[in-house]
Amino acid sequence: MVLSGVGFTVYTVLAKELSQDVHPVFLAFWRSFFALIVSVPIILRVGLSSMKTKRPGLLVARSLFGTLGFTLAMLAVSDFFTLSLSQFNAISFSRSLFVTVLAAIVLREMVGPHRWGAVAIGFIGVLIMVVPGVFMFWEPGASAGFQLDGGTLCALGSAFFLAFAIVLVKTLSAELSAVALLTYANILSTVLLLPFVFIFWSMPSLETWGWIVFMALTGYVSQYCYISGVSVGDASFISPLDYLRLPMATVADLLVVGLLPGTNVWIGAGIIIVSAVYITLRDRKKQAQPVTILQDR
Repeated sequence: MVLSGVGFTVYTVLAKELSQDVHPVFLAFWRSFFALIVSVPIILRVGLSSMKTKRPGLLVARSLFGTLGFTLAMLAVSDFFTLSLSQFNAISFSRSLFVTVLAAIVLREMVGPHRWGAVAIGFIGVLIMVVPGVFMFWEPGASAGFQLDGGTLCALGSAFFLAFAIVLVKTLSAELSAVALLTYANILSTVLLLPFVFIFWSMPSLETWGWIVFMALTGYVSQYCYISGVSVGDASFISPLDYLRLPMATVADLLVVGLLPGTNVWIGAGIIIVSAVYITLRDRKKQAQPVTILQDR
């Protein structure tokens, strides 16, 4: 999970820097394409039988939401907007809150008052981050913080669509391995983004192509590390480690652009992290409780 955090930080730094020369949608396509090239030999070694599925519709939906999610993420951190890496990572933590809401709606999971309360508190943290001064509306000039920029909206959209993809993965993982899911995701993302790569076509230099390939490989390895960490580790211990991405992104911001996140980002991210960790720990506690079976005497 720590390697995943480092990898995703490097990946987002490269996406931000490369967006100065090429369009983020152009980057998103090649990210999927080069990741697909890596996936094919792996899936051939595992066997094509591992790709069989009875739910092609869900796979297409999962890939559509995943493609929207990471494309919006690239737009959010791109040179088009002023959103810092630490701000983007902090906002991305709202995925766990969206997952809880979508799981209740889509998967019909039972969500109790404790989890709904944690979700509500977590979204207050999101408001503090993206709308500075929202709770100080009575003070002069506080309304200036009510302006949402495009980068923030893209980051929120990315968190929502990736949460939808995660919810669908919960259903698909019953019949498909992580490698198969990644391969399907890269195939369908490449197909979905193919028309747009011509619209946003760029002519990068040979050096830039090298960095694009490196970015795609870094993203693929980071995904693999994340899935591996979640699959072999205790969820209540592993999930909070994902929040190490915030200090990693803060260091990256300091080194790359010489900026530190504002107080509202730290406060909002802290609230989101606490609420998400609470949800994770409570779910773990409920799973550990013994089930009592009552029998008629």
